[in-house]
Amino acid sequence: MSKALSNALIHFFYPAYCLHCEDKLLSPKDLLCADCLQQIEWINPQERCVHCFAPAPCRLCKTSPRPLRPHRSVFEGVGPVRSLYDDFLRTKRADPLASLLLLAWTRASFPCPDAIVPATLKIFPQQDPAYLLAKAVSRLLRCPLLLPRASLQDKSLLLITPILQNLDETLDIKNALRGAFPRSLYSLALIDLRT
Repeated sequence: MSKALSNALIHFFYPAYCLHCEDKLLSPKDLLCADCLQQIEWINPQERCVHCFAPAPCRLCKTSPRPLRPHRSVFEGVGPVRSLYDDFLRTKRADPLASLLLLAWTRASFPCPDAIVPATLKIFPQQDPAYLLAKAVSRLLRCPLLLPRASLQDKSLLLITPILQNLDETLDIKNALRGAFPRSLYSLALIDLRT
């Protein structure tokens, strides 16, 4: 009871505000208000290129397809999701975004992975956004987090990318992972900045 009272007092004197519109929140545990939550728009896979998942029609894949699939990008980099991502970069609080990625994973009907792999090739990736997000996804899915240089042979892998800006960079990481002979390789990008 004293904890509830102290939380109420803290919220009274230090109210929480929506990360996007900065309106006062009803609960200090919320990050976005109800109006901003309704503004979150998921990327529709039917409006994307079947090869690279860029906005359709994709001019590049008409001449030389660059297969990224199986892949899903979850959001475009605007609106409340961008505010959540900016907060993640500041606070390293990855669970809200990891939860959105898991929801996208279930919508994509990807199989349960044997391991989660962050889309980073850094030697010490512990502060990299891809690593932090992949770590949160692995904790929520209760499967191991492996780095791209780990033993990945005969495993089903889920590659986590926070922001997809450059298709070539993501394809390079996927091709490097394919060189480790995984059983299957799927990828999720939280935000797709390609237009």
